[in-house]
Amino acid sequence: MSRKKKNAFPDLLIVLDLGGSLTKVVYMGSDKQPKSLCMEPEVLELPKASLQSYESLKMGMDAAFPGDRAWVGSDEKFYAVGYLAREQFNGNAGLSQLKADRAAPKALAAVWAASVDLQLGNEFSAAVGVLLPPGEFENGLRVREAIEQGLKAFETPNGTLNVTLAHWDCKPEGAGIYLMHTCNRDSALIKDKSIAVVMVGFRNASILLSQRGAVTKRITSELGFIKLLKKVIEKTSGLDVNQLAESISRAGDPPSFDALLPVLRSTDELQRKKEVLELRNAIITSRQEYTSSLTSWFKEVLPQRLDEVVLCGGTSDYLQRELSNHFKGTTIVWHGVELPSGLSKERLGNRMCDAFGLYEFLRNAIWAEVSQSVRTRSKSKSTSKKVEVARGA
Repeated sequence: MSRKKKNAFPDLLIVLDLGGSLTKVVYMGSDKQPKSLCMEPEVLELPKASLQSYESLKMGMDAAFPGDRAWVGSDEKFYAVGYLAREQFNGNAGLSQLKADRAAPKALAAVWAASVDLQLGNEFSAAVGVLLPPGEFENGLRVREAIEQGLKAFETPNGTLNVTLAHWDCKPEGAGIYLMHTCNRDSALIKDKSIAVVMVGFRNASILLSQRGAVTKRITSELGFIKLLKKVIEKTSGLDVNQLAESISRAGDPPSFDALLPVLRSTDELQRKKEVLELRNAIITSRQEYTSSLTSWFKEVLPQRLDEVVLCGGTSDYLQRELSNHFKGTTIVWHGVELPSGLSKERLGNRMCDAFGLYEFLRNAIWAEVSQSVRTRSKSKSTSKKVEVARGA
């Protein structure tokens, strides 16, 4: 690989939103166009021999998208990540663990998948951004150290990758949306407002509160969509969490019977009719209970005077009616980020907003740094030439 100029833009810019249902990724290569990928949240540490056995016996997987066949090895530890971990090795989503604990293997797997798509080879430089829950933001340094060390040399299905971490950024969840929402607005108006970014995702509900132009509070609760799912499962029997989450999201408000049929377990027609009715009633009741818990938390942690609230995260779309009613009287902004057409057409839609916001912030920061470096070098060369001319005279 040819040596990259000092202070040049990195070969890869990649941002990860480590969601509980999906790892959402926005990345960019030399064409400077944002792309996206998503990976299931499962991660499982395995013996290297297990992955070698899988590679030797797999059939047709080379044609699969890299994110669906990702495994990485670093510092003698090996991990199956995403779809591979879920389907081949029965991995779990780690919803009870800190997101920071699984950040490194997820980041390495995403870097590998993006590098395959962009045809970067096995040596390149990367700028990496990571979103962590506000309650885990203090783990940012630990996450950076683990990712930076892992990138230096890690094994993948395509061999060993050697990646230089050229730039790093870590922000609390919601920060990408907050930065994009406020960057083009009159600073004087922002300084006079109390603005909350309320992110309701699969695992967590998080809040960033900005008062007088500065973020004064960042807080996380475990009141994500998973709480509603657990309530539904308690009221029913034998349902798969992943299938149930997708069906409830599609079912809408009130829940559509047709959208719930795929998760039913019974094969008897009469029993299926009974089962779908019980499931529908369980969803309606659980939704009310979950919403009550969530809005009660909002009342506890948000100030009484709130000028503007930015509602984001996949669960906020699902609870649009309830959240609109709860924040009635406050200016409501949905998602706060306008996605480019290429990303907005993806099936994740608004769930990519936070990652895209941090991607834009990091991209602009790197461009500014590179441009400043170029101007400094040009000025230095110009000064040197003037000195040489003066000496010659």
